[in-house]
Amino acid sequence: MFSFTDEGVEYGKRPLVVALHGCSQTAKSMAEQSGWNKLAKEHQFVVIYPQQKRSNNSSNCFNWFKEKDITKDSGESKSIISMVDFAIKNYDIDTAKIFIYGLSAGAAIGVSMMANYPEIFQAGAIFAGAPHKIVTKYSEAIKAMNGKIDKTPEEWGKLITDNPSEQNYPKLIVFHGEKDLVVDINNAEELIEQWSYLHETDAEQDSTIQNYDGSKTVERKSFFNRNNEEVITYYKIANIGHALPVDPGKSEKQGGQTGAFAKDIDFFSTFYVAKDFGLLD
Repeated sequence: MFSFTDEGVEYGKRPLVVALHGCSQTAKSMAEQSGWNKLAKEHQFVVIYPQQKRSNNSSNCFNWFKEKDITKDSGESKSIISMVDFAIKNYDIDTAKIFIYGLSAGAAIGVSMMANYPEIFQAGAIFAGAPHKIVTKYSEAIKAMNGKIDKTPEEWGKLITDNPSEQNYPKLIVFHGEKDLVVDINNAEELIEQWSYLHETDAEQDSTIQNYDGSKTVERKSFFNRNNEEVITYYKIANIGHALPVDPGKSEKQGGQTGAFAKDIDFFSTFYVAKDFGLLD
């Protein structure tokens, strides 16, 4: 099942964002709290909100820890990509501008979607996620969430491919709160290491902006490839735990709603994701 919005969107080739909710969350609460619909209406793009079924997972989590569901053309990965195919066929989507976004379990399976379908997604924004194939069975999930799994960039990367130069992998945008007690922030570092291998660069930031765009809680780190292209972006956020950073309000850089999965820290993270995706006019 999925929720879809093209409210206020005029016909013509349009970008597509796939927004994946976290555990115990729903597509509806993701739409409301993230603020994606506001931006989609203003900037003429489409958003899909896949909805997990409790018959698949009793906690309403996407099964990021099950090999069947994080394998290409299998399980939940196949289901999500089928929704993308549906949108392409029915809503005149610009196939060069398809993006993925997720929180927690949705973020983790979002990484797997980027790894499995790099030809589909141009970029992905991962909030409190983890590397692809950090685990492949439920019994190891807590160890992963606690940040206890450490590998080299090559070890992480080889879980996806032995030959990264044969494929253009999506740009990675990572958000993680320093006070996250559900998914340890170490997973952000491991994820960056995995993607540095895919982009054939190192895992050391090339530039850092403190107090990004005037926000005292946000540090933005950039990682460039050999062509001096920003291929990884890391937003490290103080004073927030396992939640989306939002800034309710009506100005251009404000939006989202507070709730169980979103906290007002005067930083509308979805705006900056849309900016990094190249969706803003």
